[in-house]
Amino acid sequence: MNGYAKAALTALTVTTAGWTLVQNRMLSVQRLEVTLKNLPAGFEGKRILHLSDLHKKRYGEGFNNLINSCAFLEPDYIFFTGDLFSRTETDMEPKLVLMKRLMKLAPVYYVVGNHETDRPDRSQVLNEAMLKLGVHVLINSSEQITLGDEHINVIGTALPREHYRNTKGGFSGRMAVTKELLDRLVGRPEAGNVNLLLSHDPLPFEAYAEWGADLTFSGHVHGGVVRLPFVGGLLSPERRFFPKYTKGLYRIGEAQMAVSAGLGKFRLNNPSHVLLVTLRTEQS
Repeated sequence: MNGYAKAALTALTVTTAGWTLVQNRMLSVQRLEVTLKNLPAGFEGKRILHLSDLHKKRYGEGFNNLINSCAFLEPDYIFFTGDLFSRTETDMEPKLVLMKRLMKLAPVYYVVGNHETDRPDRSQVLNEAMLKLGVHVLINSSEQITLGDEHINVIGTALPREHYRNTKGGFSGRMAVTKELLDRLVGRPEAGNVNLLLSHDPLPFEAYAEWGADLTFSGHVHGGVVRLPFVGGLLSPERRFFPKYTKGLYRIGEAQMAVSAGLGKFRLNNPSHVLLVTLRTEQS
């Protein structure tokens, strides 16, 4: 290799490394408008800020960069769909700092992800502390958001650990998420009203739709880690190539799903991701 080729290769390597570093510090915002059948009129235009998969990322002192971005979006509600911490973390105090600050912006609804499921002792302590702050921690439970005499339902799953890994810690032969499993975990959705489902893993979207979720919020897949032009996400946490649901809005029949590419973990051509979902009523 001659001197010019070596110089070009060095420049390319430095540029790629620099761009990767910049991207892993970026925070992108995606705005979606989602029309829902049976959405009560009072919820027209309400904004849901969807966050997921923070892991060990900090975003500056006291999460200032993230909080400032969230505040600018003026959410009415905030949904956090799991992996608030990584399984190797032991200090949960920064997570409480984040939740305290998010609660000053809007009510926060939270469900666990697979990392919380791997560390149930830490997750339980964190959940109890968040409940004291006023965070709506949904562990296979539901709550109503009420405006006047109208309401919508927010349902949160805690999918079994066996769904994410088999008994030996691998990814084959894992428990499938089905309509019947969701029935056992959270019961049946309310007929004739809007049911928003928070469930960490987007890959069982077909089951969520069959169960009756009008709009599901998920994360987990980190946008596919590496995003390829015209193709999308490359890899899921289960080491599966080209996962079906990685980022943005998906639809099966009348059921819809908003997937966050997440805030943490290494990524390439895939900046950290905040979703702002604006609810719209179906026009007759």
